[in-house]
Amino acid sequence: MAKVINLMRMLICVASLALLVSASMANPAIEGNWMIELKSSGAPVIGLLQLERDGNEWTGFVEGGPVPVTIDGDDVEILIDTRDLRGFVFFMRLKGKFADERLGGKFTVESEAKVNASDGTWSASRAVSTLRSKEPRPVDLSGIWMPLPGHDFRKYIMDLTPEAEAWHADYLMHYDQPNVRCVSPGITAMVAWGAYPFEILESDKRLTFIYEFDSEVRRIFLDGRDPPEFYQHSGMGFSTGRWEGSELVIDTILLSQNTRDFRGEPVSEQARLEEVYTLGDDGQTLTAVVTLHDPDNYKRPPVRRRAWARKPGIEMYPNECDPDSFFRQMYNEDLLDMYFERSRRRF
Repeated sequence: MAKVINLMRMLICVASLALLVSASMANPAIEGNWMIELKSSGAPVIGLLQLERDGNEWTGFVEGGPVPVTIDGDDVEILIDTRDLRGFVFFMRLKGKFADERLGGKFTVESEAKVNASDGTWSASRAVSTLRSKEPRPVDLSGIWMPLPGHDFRKYIMDLTPEAEAWHADYLMHYDQPNVRCVSPGITAMVAWGAYPFEILESDKRLTFIYEFDSEVRRIFLDGRDPPEFYQHSGMGFSTGRWEGSELVIDTILLSQNTRDFRGEPVSEQARLEEVYTLGDDGQTLTAVVTLHDPDNYKRPPVRRRAWARKPGIEMYPNECDPDSFFRQMYNEDLLDMYFERSRRRF
């Protein structure tokens, strides 16, 4: 794993230095924003691919995170870092061509670990910005929703600011991770985790989201209210929602300092989380595009995509956390002094 991560960091560093081909050799029509889709034996994965040119240099980003890109004429090669559900990091090497205003080709999986991923094909079409309707047309989102596989790139390395890079360099996975000691991982991490169901309860002026993980409860106010005076920052923050057409748009502020996911990339108190929920035509599938706006820590907003299926017969179970198990392990391994010496790392 250490070799893979070091190699990935080196490749991302190379990408950030724009080690790419001369613009005179590359087709300038390739520049722009693309919606990319990967298909293999599993569920399709979709995301935003951005290819940008500055003079003789090209840079690439997937879901806000940098990726090495090589463009030679109409030939394109992209190396995307990602992870499986167990946290093992691997790469997907995309090779293809630009033709008929589309990109596409084949990709191969590269990993030192055995990951649940296989080779396949990829394609990309121009990303089209669509204006959401300002006329509210609420739809019924009530019920219990179970995560669906695929849909999300789980991009590993994001475009951190120098300050965030310095903070993250000292992060120790597990020991600094909030939820292992029964502290809320925060809505930024929780909404993107794909192993637990959640329930939506509807009322006239509020939606209530109940997450099975940690039995967290979240309120989304639909009446445009401002947060109360002296409202504290918290893992769930303060959420307001609005209907733009039939899409639910949620903005969350007043988040406490936390991490974006288990990798430990930071979230500041000035961050704003935007979620756009769309109900499928069948009324049984729900998708979300989740964007973290946090200029203190990210030069480009990280994006996650999730999908769920409505499951009326599923039960929501209590999810309790025992902090003693975390501290007992460190006590047995004689690591408590190390943990307390790193108290500056915890919020």
